[in-house]
Amino acid sequence: MLTTRWNWRIPLLPVMFVLLGSVVGTTVGAGAQPCFSIPDRLVPSGAMRSPVLVGRDEETSALRAAVTQAEHGRGGAVFLVGEPGIGKSRLASEVTGHAAQRGFRVLKGRASRAVPMRALCEAVLSAFRKAGAPDEKQLGAYLPVLLRMTPDAPASVPDPAVVRAEAVLRLLTAEKTVLLLEDLHEADGETLAVVDYLLDNLADEPVLVLATARPHPDGAQRLADEATARRTATTLRLGGLDAGEVAELARHCLGEPAPDDVLRHLAEVSDGVPFVVEELVNGDLRAVPPTVAAATVRRVDALGAECAEVLEAAAIFGRTFPLDVVTALANSADVPMLLQEAECAQLVHGHQFRHALTADAITGRMTPAARAALARRAAGAAEALRPGELELIAELWEAGGETAKAVGCLVRAGRHAAALGRFGTAVELLERGQALTADPDLTADLLGALAAVLPLAAVVVPADNGARAFALGERLQQALTASHAAPERRAAVRLAQARVAAVAGQWERGLDLLATAKETCAEADVVKAALLLGLNQLDLLPKARALAERAAATGTPEIVCEALEVLTRCTRGQDLAEARQHIQRWLHTAEQHGLAAWRLRALLELGITDKYLTAGVDTLLAARQAALDSGAIVILIAADLHLGGTYLVRGEYEESARYGASAGEAAEKLGLHALKSLAVAIEAGIAAMHGDRKATDKALARLRDHGGSEEIWSYSSAVCAVMEERYDRALAEFDEVEKAVAEPRILRGTFYQGPRLLVRVALGLAGRPEFDRLAESHLSQVRLHRTYFAWSRAILLGREGQVALANAAAAEALELSTGLGLPRHLGLRLAGPRALADGWGEPLEWLREAEEHYHQAGVPAVAAACRAVLREAGAPRQRRRRDHETVPPALRRAGVTVREYEVLRLVVERFGNAEIAERLFLSPRTVERHVASLKARTGRQSRADLITHARPLIGGSAPM
Repeated sequence: MLTTRWNWRIPLLPVMFVLLGSVVGTTVGAGAQPCFSIPDRLVPSGAMRSPVLVGRDEETSALRAAVTQAEHGRGGAVFLVGEPGIGKSRLASEVTGHAAQRGFRVLKGRASRAVPMRALCEAVLSAFRKAGAPDEKQLGAYLPVLLRMTPDAPASVPDPAVVRAEAVLRLLTAEKTVLLLEDLHEADGETLAVVDYLLDNLADEPVLVLATARPHPDGAQRLADEATARRTATTLRLGGLDAGEVAELARHCLGEPAPDDVLRHLAEVSDGVPFVVEELVNGDLRAVPPTVAAATVRRVDALGAECAEVLEAAAIFGRTFPLDVVTALANSADVPMLLQEAECAQLVHGHQFRHALTADAITGRMTPAARAALARRAAGAAEALRPGELELIAELWEAGGETAKAVGCLVRAGRHAAALGRFGTAVELLERGQALTADPDLTADLLGALAAVLPLAAVVVPADNGARAFALGERLQQALTASHAAPERRAAVRLAQARVAAVAGQWERGLDLLATAKETCAEADVVKAALLLGLNQLDLLPKARALAERAAATGTPEIVCEALEVLTRCTRGQDLAEARQHIQRWLHTAEQHGLAAWRLRALLELGITDKYLTAGVDTLLAARQAALDSGAIVILIAADLHLGGTYLVRGEYEESARYGASAGEAAEKLGLHALKSLAVAIEAGIAAMHGDRKATDKALARLRDHGGSEEIWSYSSAVCAVMEERYDRALAEFDEVEKAVAEPRILRGTFYQGPRLLVRVALGLAGRPEFDRLAESHLSQVRLHRTYFAWSRAILLGREGQVALANAAAAEALELSTGLGLPRHLGLRLAGPRALADGWGEPLEWLREAEEHYHQAGVPAVAAACRAVLREAGAPRQRRRRDHETVPPALRRAGVTVREYEVLRLVVERFGNAEIAERLFLSPRTVERHVASLKARTGRQSRADLITHARPLIGGSAPM
């Protein structure tokens, strides 16, 4: 028997398990007469089952109340706990039927130790088989996650356990639902983890989770106890029926009351277990068998030898059996017809036995040798017909005495589980393999497979899995040493452990393991390169790069992708263009070899690199769409965070807030605290850009609660101080950022040095040496910093009296800052007064544009400062017409200023730049810059495209 294990501690059924197998087919003494009489009319002519549920009124009432609560949006969970045959499934069936009548969608699944996550997979698949199944519109990126939950899903994108749990939750909450999970005591750890997540998130949902389980001291029982203790679930423990209820059950089975002597014996033998009562009633009441197993087997034999052979083949799989494999095992060509006969006898229902005890009774009458032979045949047939169900095949080989074949299946199953991100399952499989055999080579294979995919899904691996993998490696090393295994085998385990160290951030430990392993191969090269890079030491960078280049030249496609990722990290701080070339090769390799997860990571890295180079969002949006299509939730969150940050730089604050909020909500729900802190940082950045000190400090306080870095905290506070025109405080905050940055800057991105330099140069606190040091650094590749550097260079040149060069630098700054937010308008604000004082540039136009921007954005301190400088310069006071606040919402969201809107209205009327300049009292060059900015903000390539896009938004002609 595979999926149902006898618990010899069960005190409730002392008669059922006595000499199971040796007493099958016997009665109480050969030829003995029954000790009670029964009228012939009550002898059942066929198998019977009570048409009504007996003795569960209180439990039924509680469960119906739970359904009602779920119907009103107060979801929850109920565990039905009881011994085998006590009626858990019957009670659950009654309740789900009641729920279905009230319009609930009922999803069902049965757990099996042989198939990981089987209960959830069955429930998910049943949802998609129903009419009106949830679609991509309802589930979004979680739809592919659900489709990857099936055991035979191809390995593509690994999903964190919490992502799978959230996907199931979203499926359940799409409409009012009852989720029935049977035999939860057979569930694997990852199924229980998903159930645990569901229980904590049902309070405000129209969902009831109903689970049946035996009272075993295992994970399911602990889950039920803990959930009941924290009041996220209720546990109903089912006991036996009393004498009156046994009599009522017998009456419903027989159609009329049974004699008193029959009832006495039913109550005495059944111990109040409903299944036993029904089996005895369906057996031979004139000669009560000594065990229920005997009663079951008598009914099997009554169906004939051919049908019995089919049922034996089915029973070797446990309660649920695969019809195609059973058909292959049986000699009969009429397996469906024979199973239909068994269903009429109420032994089976569909592809499962009516009760697990039925299957146990059938296998129990077979000799151990016969069971083992049948298990071997079943394993061979399952391998041919269901090669993806490796754990089931492993259990069959184990039952057949083929330990090596069983362990080999577990190794393959572990590789597949790890590739899907089911690392808890993978580790469990390894431990099961170790329990089956003392051969360390077999289990070392699985550790190697587990370690090989860790770099692919570092965010998937919970912190404790690193510790478990290390412990497994140590046990393997001891076993390999004891068995005098080849040094190469021991080195492979060390390499696998070093991989785990690289993912866990234990750089020194990983390097020590590699030194012990003394491996020289592409895999060892790339692991060592990652470990060296993790140390953040500039003198180790050339060595890490050389190792990664060697691995990229000689490794497998997966190793090549991994090596190119390391090379990207090595070169990004020095040469963004070279880093981009590595990513493009990485992307090509992943696409060429169908490596879906590596492809998604390459797309994200390409988007990040383009963000630095151009402040563009197109590549990031493409990466986001690919993650959305693939259901790569963590990459999707990361893409949203980068988009939020990029839109923040571009001054498109509504878009920045939208993407930041989306990422933050998802990260918080999934417990990804580091990503959540970045979402809060975007919120703080938006508040800072508007000079809202109260909102900035509130967001920064939350950022600290989420573990946000001091660097981000100080930077946001500094920008807010700039928007408050408090430059002394801003510089003090920028100095705090400088102190907080400990890592070599060449290995990481920085975002504060550009604005810090500009403020210092504008205030006369920084000169050529400081400017040259930064302008010649790796930061000069980043458009954001190039813009600040160009403004700083213009101010320095103007101060030196080099007017022509200052004008050229200002023109560069204006071009670079087109379509940006803070880099443009802070530059206009700070360069304007310096240009006025030193006689270069177009300071009045710059200050007017800055004043309009900050007035429109609601940053009064900066707007007032701009007006003050303009007044001192003798510029006429700028009048605002009544329509100053009437920029259409769509254009306002794109960041179009009032002045730009004035220009746009005339562009739509087909005026040329010179005519627009004359009407708006601007220079033609200023109009040209406004038109370029409008095209950048609206994503249009030409003036004609801009007109076509803007005309319906404006909704009328410009006033003449």
